[in-house]
Amino acid sequence: MTSSASRRILVTGATGFIGSRLVSSLLGRGDAVIAMVRGTAAEGRLPADVERRRGDLGIPASLRGACEGADAVMHLASRAESEDRRGSDEEEAHRQVTVEGTRRLLAEARAAGVRRFVFMSSVKAMGEGGADCLDEATEPHPVSAYGRAKLAAEALVAQAGREGMETVVLRLPMVYGPNPKGSLVRMIAAVDAGRFPPLPEVGNRRSMVHVEDAVTALLLAAGHERAPGHLYIVTDGLYYSTRQIYLAICRALGRTPPSWTVPKAVLQAGARMGDALERLTGKRLPLNGEALEKLLGSACYRSDRIARDLDFRPAVTLEQALPEMVRMVASRRP
Repeated sequence: MTSSASRRILVTGATGFIGSRLVSSLLGRGDAVIAMVRGTAAEGRLPADVERRRGDLGIPASLRGACEGADAVMHLASRAESEDRRGSDEEEAHRQVTVEGTRRLLAEARAAGVRRFVFMSSVKAMGEGGADCLDEATEPHPVSAYGRAKLAAEALVAQAGREGMETVVLRLPMVYGPNPKGSLVRMIAAVDAGRFPPLPEVGNRRSMVHVEDAVTALLLAAGHERAPGHLYIVTDGLYYSTRQIYLAICRALGRTPPSWTVPKAVLQAGARMGDALERLTGKRLPLNGEALEKLLGSACYRSDRIARDLDFRPAVTLEQALPEMVRMVASRRP
């Protein structure tokens, strides 16, 4: 059962791809929304009936009083994975924003008497699962600064839960939808332009979730009486190989895929060459070992727990979502 009483909810990351849709859903069901934003540009993207509060996770003083008057906090903001860069400052940059920012926000929430705190984490806190699907009981082994920071922030949220606050952590995989910056939209654009190779079927399995289903999970985390004290993985319950995604995109574009595929061995050789050239030149190349792993590797996660505990039922499949994403790509053609 979920709570239906109107509440005042502070949302961080409120102008992002997921956050903006969450704000609309909260307003639609009668909640009052307080958005924590970093500047005036972000404020302009919010609905008129949203209260604005300035705050930056990386600036401690800016968070003072951020949670005053809020019944719940939905913490979506963090240093983005796309900001991951190789270098000595990478770990510290993620720590300052994602870990220390969460620590400060929890302290403000505690001081303001916030009842429930929902933290949007990532499956990157667990690491890549390979062919075996991971679940909440899997020992985490994050492999990136982003993932390690998310895992550390999760621990802070869990500790706040042990100290009396109602806390919920959601781990999301790739969230897709009509997002101009999203990796799936970029893949659609590449296929549309004839710049994406016809990949072979290697049987890899990847988990995803549509943005509307991610919002549904966040709403359940914020309102369901059984949610506090738990960590949940959120997916659409399906597993996709990259080849299956490629073929689905071709269908949505109305294209007939080539009758041939690039052999896996050729892609592996190209990735090894890319790695070698990167070491020589110091420049990132489009095909390297990391890129190939994202294309052909598995990242498989199970979301049985949230389905069982909170009755989470994903409503959108990739096939259903692709037409809208294709229209977005078409509207951006030169």
